[in-house]
Amino acid sequence: MLLKKQTVWLLTMVSLVVVLSVFYITTPLKPANQHATMTSEEEKANDEKTSTEGTEVSIEEMTDGKVASGISSDEWFTALRMEIDDQRAKAKEELQAIVASSSVTAEKRSAALDKMEDLQTFAAKEAILETMILANENYADALVKAEENQVRVIVKAKELSSTSANEIMRLVHDELGQIKVAVEFQPIK
Repeated sequence: MLLKKQTVWLLTMVSLVVVLSVFYITTPLKPANQHATMTSEEEKANDEKTSTEGTEVSIEEMTDGKVASGISSDEWFTALRMEIDDQRAKAKEELQAIVASSSVTAEKRSAALDKMEDLQTFAAKEAILETMILANENYADALVKAEENQVRVIVKAKELSSTSANEIMRLVHDELGQIKVAVEFQPIK
């Protein structure tokens, strides 16, 4: 019996769908919360491997017996950026776990997805603002930390005038809308 090409094509596609469905149903589910973790011994070994070359650390004993320590401002900016990235990564992991969980309601999943989108939006706008601030040659470095209800801007410069702070605040308002802005100054040494 001779079958038409369309019939053969249709039967082939139906059989493919059936095979893929069986494969999908028989594969074991992988829990979303299985992440690679390090043991405390591995963490200690990893911490020992980190390099401290080029790090300027100063420790001073104050007259009242208290000890003050400081690191160079370049490393301070880097450490603060890493801290912000770590906080965002943890928040994103938590939100992804909520989205992947089968016991969570649709409203909570939607809210988690919205928060993940907000995190990405804030990170992108922070990068844009940092680039715009650094376009001004008066600043050696800039760090922008945007949160839901406020923005913290830290600039590294020889001096920061109120006019410069107002320009930075205007840039933030143009990019993020009317939001509370704090501009901080880190002197160049």
